[in-house]
Amino acid sequence: MSTPRIAHRAAHRTTHRLSINAPADLVFSMLRDASHWPYLDGLTVYSERVRGDDTTHELRTSVVSNGSLSSSHCWRVFNAARHRAEFQQLNLEAPLQRLSGDWEIRQADGLTVVTLNHAFEVDDEHLAERINGIIEDYGRRELEALRVSCERLSLLLQHHAPQGQAAIQPETYPAEQPAPQFTAQSATGEA
Repeated sequence: MSTPRIAHRAAHRTTHRLSINAPADLVFSMLRDASHWPYLDGLTVYSERVRGDDTTHELRTSVVSNGSLSSSHCWRVFNAARHRAEFQQLNLEAPLQRLSGDWEIRQADGLTVVTLNHAFEVDDEHLAERINGIIEDYGRRELEALRVSCERLSLLLQHHAPQGQAAIQPETYPAEQPAPQFTAQSATGEA
């Protein structure tokens, strides 16, 4: 199976931005490691990395969206040096033809500013406004959940740091590594 390409062109776009009182490395780590999301964000009920590593991977999630449970697969690509992540939803159902986006995390005025962009295309433009509303609602909720989780963890790390020492920082990841190449054999675990 080949690595999905992250799409950047779409007919509709949304942007959400939020400041978080936590270090950018911590926020990036929380975003990258989705295994804990069901315990933290209140939106995700299931999250599993299907294949890949900390640089690129396929993620399967189930979330509460628009009052109902929905599941999805997405391909995520991370750039640790720039604190950026790109994603593209896989196996979409009509009316969505494409749903992708990116996260940008940067320090500004002592806070971490997180920007979440979505881009999507639909096969029925009459439904575009409704889908845009769902993405707007979920994007705001997702950012707020990330803010609350990161600020709580940052505070805990500060309180539990030994006197006179900086707080323990979450695991950081090496900058840009080449993405692994996937084949049908590696996807099925065959040698």
